Amino acid sequence: MQSLYFILAGLHIVAVVVTGALWTVIDLNHKSALRKNLRDIRAVHFGSLWLVPWFLGLAYAFDKLQVEPWQQLAFPLGLGALVFFSGIGYLFPRPEGLDPFYFWTRGWGLFFSMIGLAGAVVGMLWTAWVLIAGVAGW
Repeated sequence: MQSLYFILAGLHIVAVVVTGALWTVIDLNHKSALRKNLRDIRAVHFGSLWLVPWFLGLAYAFDKLQVEPWQQLAFPLGLGALVFFSGIGYLFPRPEGLDPFYFWTRGWGLFFSMIGLAGAVVGMLWTAWVLIAGVAGW
């Protein structure tokens, strides 16, 4: 299971590099067609910066605490649910005049994004519980 966390950390390092390059292209070329996606690019960039230490730290903690592999799946599955359901919500038509970045604030986008967010929260709380229980020896 530790290899899954290392692979996910590696993928997010690549995402930091790619989104950093895209961001630079947009900054250097103010007429870039990518400018309309700048918020999305920055969101992925900073999200990946946040996730790299989480994955590496959790891999280390799970290894030290000898956490069962099935219990280690909660965090990546929760994040996967967030991405999956938010992606479904992104496919629905946005209400008139709503910026594409805020698709999740109204209608079906809101509905599906909240399901994904609930999955991410459950995954994070489960992971926190597993770490606390592991340290406490429960």
